[in-house]
Amino acid sequence: MEVKEVKEVTISDFFDLCEKDGGEYQIETPDGWKNINFLVKKKNKECYNLITEDGIRLGCSDSHQVLTTDGWKKSKDIDVNKDIIVTKNGNKSIVAKEYMGIRDTFDLQVDSEESRYYSNDIVSHNCGKSLVCKAISSVWNMPLLRLDFGKLFGSLVGDSEKNIRRVIEIISANAPGILWIDEIEKAISGISSSGQSDGGTTSRVLSTFLTWMQEKTVPVFVVATANDHASIPPEFLRAGRFDEIFFVDLPNLKEREEIFEILFKQRKVDYKKINIKVLAKNSDKYSGAEIEKAIENAMVVGFTDNLRKITTKDVQKALSEFKSLYEMRKSDFEELIEWAENRCRKANRSESETLHIGSSSEMDLDIGEELEI
Repeated sequence: MEVKEVKEVTISDFFDLCEKDGGEYQIETPDGWKNINFLVKKKNKECYNLITEDGIRLGCSDSHQVLTTDGWKKSKDIDVNKDIIVTKNGNKSIVAKEYMGIRDTFDLQVDSEESRYYSNDIVSHNCGKSLVCKAISSVWNMPLLRLDFGKLFGSLVGDSEKNIRRVIEIISANAPGILWIDEIEKAISGISSSGQSDGGTTSRVLSTFLTWMQEKTVPVFVVATANDHASIPPEFLRAGRFDEIFFVDLPNLKEREEIFEILFKQRKVDYKKINIKVLAKNSDKYSGAEIEKAIENAMVVGFTDNLRKITTKDVQKALSEFKSLYEMRKSDFEELIEWAENRCRKANRSESETLHIGSSSEMDLDIGEELEI
């Protein structure tokens, strides 16, 4: 898509523009101008305001991730005294982090590597769970329906219960299809106190939906994504409601080799002259995003050194210059891995399995459109 006009607007104004205009839009990213896959409004999320040393302000939800020199971090986990964030104009210190309370925010999905983009010149991203849902829809050639639980609740008595019954009718009418519930832990966070806080409305709405999930006969494949497994009640995950729970671990040795190869191809680096096996061995416990960061840092070094091509040594040095998120939060990772051990199906392949994937220019995946209900 050709960029015809560039504007700086607030994300709320942009959301209003999208609703009224219905045009096609792109956003500036570290990978160039990229298409916006979707933009949805999220209600009642805890928010922070990040302020950089040069006065850039980024208001965002607690789960919004920004790129730091130590990897991706949620805004709520940013340490003002320690973290350096990556911006369009170089690395910047965070001088203040203000808690803004509960506000409406926006979920932006971008068609770029890691779904990263510039938000107030700060490198931000969404983790790509939604892209998996869209890929399922495309591969199976089925419509994708996105359920926003926040919009089910009405102000009048009985509205919420009526809305969930209507939604179930719409889902059934569109079968066969894929139903995507994003951040499911947010939708069910108030179920335990529902009787005291809202007269049991939340509890009744979710009970109706869970009963439908348990007893449905229509061919609807339900996919739910979550950022915090600890917030999901056990009854929601019991057998019969979700057939499988997948856990995506950090990439193993073989997967890291493939990640390096793919990332080098995307950047037109002659990877055959680089010792990928050594790099994969030396990047244990690094995520795909962190591996990409090391490659990009190495390319900057090569560019500033008389535009020379990068070497294995450049990437090795770039890897050694920052700690992986695993090293910084090892106990959290180990706790999550232990929790998933006997509860989840592992999404990672074994070391002996090999997956050959072409570069982004060689891959042709038509991501299906979604319908929000």
